[in-house]
Amino acid sequence: MKNILLLYCMFLAILAGACVEKGPRAESIFVDTETAPNEIEQWLLENYTYPYNIQYFYKLKDIESNRSYEVAPAIPNKAFALAKILKYMFYEAYAEVVGAEFMRNHSQRVIQVFGSGAYTTSTVLKGTAESGMKIMLYLVNDLTPTRVNQEVLSEYYLKTMFHEFSHILHQKKDYPSAFKFITPESYVGDEWTSSGNTLEIALQKGFISRYARAEPHEDFVEIIAFYVVKPDGWWEEQEAIAGAEGTAFLRAKLDVVKSYLKASWELDIDMLRSVVQRRFGELGELNIENLLN
Repeated sequence: MKNILLLYCMFLAILAGACVEKGPRAESIFVDTETAPNEIEQWLLENYTYPYNIQYFYKLKDIESNRSYEVAPAIPNKAFALAKILKYMFYEAYAEVVGAEFMRNHSQRVIQVFGSGAYTTSTVLKGTAESGMKIMLYLVNDLTPTRVNQEVLSEYYLKTMFHEFSHILHQKKDYPSAFKFITPESYVGDEWTSSGNTLEIALQKGFISRYARAEPHEDFVEIIAFYVVKPDGWWEEQEAIAGAEGTAFLRAKLDVVKSYLKASWELDIDMLRSVVQRRFGELGELNIENLLN
């Protein structure tokens, strides 16, 4: 009986101790690791986030990455050089033609850049996008800031930017259905990567690129991207390969593109192209590697 009473008293003592109110810990177990932005990050805030409401990420973030691919992080100075190029050649080019507010309202909200490419079994991805909100650019470590040229910048980065942004525009305001019926029987879906779909064949069937044959939406935005970023004379060279029938298809598609952009967005694609081509010639004055300029 005494043992039972002793155990009962011990239980009451423990219970009473458990109910004693304790104050908060003097220090939190959660450590605030936030640091002030470095020089590059401050520049990105002032030139992307504040004017255009865009986040430009150059550090490798799992949450912003497509885990289907193994990719390497971008070298900071190359990621910064690309940021200056995109600002000058893409955002400010559009702003010159239709105003900065246009880009604030319609551009992707996130740009994530990677150092390496994203490889598949049949090709290497230079850029991808998600739901009109994020664009991912690859192969940034291949950029040589001191030796930039129109061909490299267009193929690796700028064509992707104009391509993906044009998707946003047609998703908000659809283009005329007449576009889809210019070459309706020549779309091939995923077979666009097949060896039988050479660039020459694609052009002769009325497509500006092999990828344009995937489906009408891709065809539409490829027309815009290639028309804007390729140099004078390039389009005519493609028409020479396309022949009479292919050229007729290409011109019909370009006419729809021009009228759509003008009517739906008050955007003159010929003016945009002229601005982009002029800015290519001015890149040497940009001081791409100079952070403070």
